[in-house]
Amino acid sequence: MAWDTLWINAHIATMQPANGDPYGSIRDGAIATDGDDIAWIGPMGDLPTEEYRKTEFVYNAEGRWITPGLVDCHSHIVYGGNRAGEFEQRLEGATYEEISRAGGGIVSTVRATRDASEDALVAAATPRVEALLAEGVTTLEIKSGYGLETETELRMLSAARRIGETLPVSVATSFLGAHALPPEFADRADAYIDLVCDEMIPALNGHADAVDAFCENIGFTRDQTRRVFEAAKAAGLPVKLHAEQLTDMKGAALAAEYGGLSADHLEFVEADGVEAMARAGTVAVLLPGAFYFLRETKLPPLDLFREKGVGIAIASDSNPG
Repeated sequence: MAWDTLWINAHIATMQPANGDPYGSIRDGAIATDGDDIAWIGPMGDLPTEEYRKTEFVYNAEGRWITPGLVDCHSHIVYGGNRAGEFEQRLEGATYEEISRAGGGIVSTVRATRDASEDALVAAATPRVEALLAEGVTTLEIKSGYGLETETELRMLSAARRIGETLPVSVATSFLGAHALPPEFADRADAYIDLVCDEMIPALNGHADAVDAFCENIGFTRDQTRRVFEAAKAAGLPVKLHAEQLTDMKGAALAAEYGGLSADHLEFVEADGVEAMARAGTVAVLLPGAFYFLRETKLPPLDLFREKGVGIAIASDSNPG
């Protein structure tokens, strides 16, 4: 058995629960690799002496933890401009909904993103992604949703793909055309959903791995979201959903009805939505960064998720807000 790299004197999280240890930790352990494969893992006391001596690169972790690569399954990390001014508004008491209805929030980022080239989007996103990599992220989901027109949505998704090609991270992309109502479709939400379903989704052509939407009182209705899901289904793409962040719109149950990969946020989800997710195997993606940054006070029903056996994931929700 050949080893090329060995880490010694490490605490290792195997993520295989045993003997009451939820992380399956190996204290005072070592881990060896052969190329991209783990060749050996175990306690320091069991380390094979011969292979140890032959290993070219040996690193002393000095008691640090080695964990599996982290998966950030919900991010909006590709966009133009910034919304630093909204931070002051929130400090003065403005809510996310108030800022959004006044023309800030998602719509303000849309203007800057439409003006940005693909190269500019990649350049702006790269340091944000590098910061996540430094914290252990190895797989990253990146959403579109700040173009709200076909050309810019595709440009965002193309930029996201390029990040996966130029940085050491696996990237999955989600099309989020139904993120907000663009200014040119003011008071014409159904017409905009027509555009999403009839033009944008058919144009994806390999740019996206999934279709997402924002089902909320400041986003899109349950019926409009269903239309997006039907278009995704026709295109052979799985769905996920921003659901129950501000109100209970029964979005989690809708996502589950379509076999959704996940329902995300979920502060206001009720028992019926949780039960539907459990039946469908839809994962609850919780976003504590958004929860605390928006000064939310209502927690997602964590105990109910556990009781019903709903899988739980934690993600950054890295976004311009």
